[in-house]
Amino acid sequence: MLRSLGTEKGILGQIFTKSQNKIQDPAKLLKVIDMIGKEQWTMVGADIKGDIYEGLLEKNAADTKSGAGQYFTPRALIKAMVACLDPQPMKSIHDPSCGTGGFFLAAYDHIIRNHDLDRDQKAFLKNKTFSGNEIVAGTRRLCLMNMFLHNIGEIDGNTFISPNDALIADEGFRVDYVLANPPFGKKSSMTITNEEGDQERQDLSYNRQDFWASTSNKQLNFLQHIRTLLKVNGE
Repeated sequence: MLRSLGTEKGILGQIFTKSQNKIQDPAKLLKVIDMIGKEQWTMVGADIKGDIYEGLLEKNAADTKSGAGQYFTPRALIKAMVACLDPQPMKSIHDPSCGTGGFFLAAYDHIIRNHDLDRDQKAFLKNKTFSGNEIVAGTRRLCLMNMFLHNIGEIDGNTFISPNDALIADEGFRVDYVLANPPFGKKSSMTITNEEGDQERQDLSYNRQDFWASTSNKQLNFLQHIRTLLKVNGE
């Protein structure tokens, strides 16, 4: 069943790509299936299902052994950043290092809470507002599931979370807002070559003529990438 789901189109197939059953004890697997099967999930609202999943993600991130904390920005910090930005309806929002999608959810809730949306605005918010990158396959899977359970996107629609490294190239699109908590670290896995051709020597070298500085510092490279992503009046 997992292999079959992984071949489906849209977000569903992306969620189940290369998924594996890691429960080796048949009795435990049966117990989990029975527990899930007893719930009337179709009767549970998207907000409740989304909150349950967010709670599981937060609990997993709090477990230092899992190492998931690096992909889970504290939700209080995210909400404060979104409140300062005050995103508006019918505007595009991007996160080049989206983790489990916390910025998307907070922006979604902020727009819903502060605006009386019409039909077109609701459709745009659901299917066209958000986009991002997440290179860690397992984290990207969690993000897609998180978005779907919060009623963002269609299960058979196109995925809006790219598995590509955001820093490799300028993909050409421009957005109204960028909300992100870029990865920290003095060194990146790549070297940036700027317009003048200057570069720092590392194992890999990527040509980004839209960058103004040559550096292997992750934060600065993400800052340069974010500047490229924004429209002229973007924030």
